[in-house]
Amino acid sequence: MKFVQISKHIYRLTYETVVGIPVKINTWYVVDGEDVYIIDTGMEEYAHIQLKAAKSLGVPKSILLTHGHLDHINGAKYLRAELNIPIYSHKNELPFINGKIPYPNKVEKETTGVEHQVEAFQDSVINTLPLDVYETPGHAPGHVIYHHKDDNVLITGDLFISDAKTLHPPIKKFTINMEENINSGRVIDDIKPSILSSSHGEDVKYNDKLYTIYKFTYE
Repeated sequence: MKFVQISKHIYRLTYETVVGIPVKINTWYVVDGEDVYIIDTGMEEYAHIQLKAAKSLGVPKSILLTHGHLDHINGAKYLRAELNIPIYSHKNELPFINGKIPYPNKVEKETTGVEHQVEAFQDSVINTLPLDVYETPGHAPGHVIYHHKDDNVLITGDLFISDAKTLHPPIKKFTINMEENINSGRVIDDIKPSILSSSHGEDVKYNDKLYTIYKFTYE
């Protein structure tokens, strides 16, 4: 378990667990005055640590999801019960989060524990956030990423897996449309963040060859 500050307003909690294979799961806390925005909720087994981390930074305001896969939403039930704060995702994720249908590449429906409790992003909500929200479909239909302009940090969810210098695609088995996912990644050249922070991996510094090499290698 590691809890670190990655920029002036953003903190990252890293937890190692087994989800089929051993993985690192990153979740984030964005501080805006007294408010704290939780990005993704990881697994329920460490949701109590997420709660402690969020409260140590201020007053939790809302939970923002990159998408509805279990390793990103499993802790949401506990956090919502403890904090009574709204949860937001892209509207295209709601059928899967609500257990109405399974993801296109899965047989079974998700059991999230927050069925019909997650709200779709509206402009009125997005406009109040200290973050810009970008649609990046491919890994999941409603996958989104979050950019903190002041810190110039891009929280990329499962758009990429990263090491300290390189970007890699997410696991193919859990990705609905890899070609679309790779094309969605070009957004980093529009944003040009100082740091990219992914859900599964290390933070990586941006450079103008990062996406070009990624696309050439994996397209």
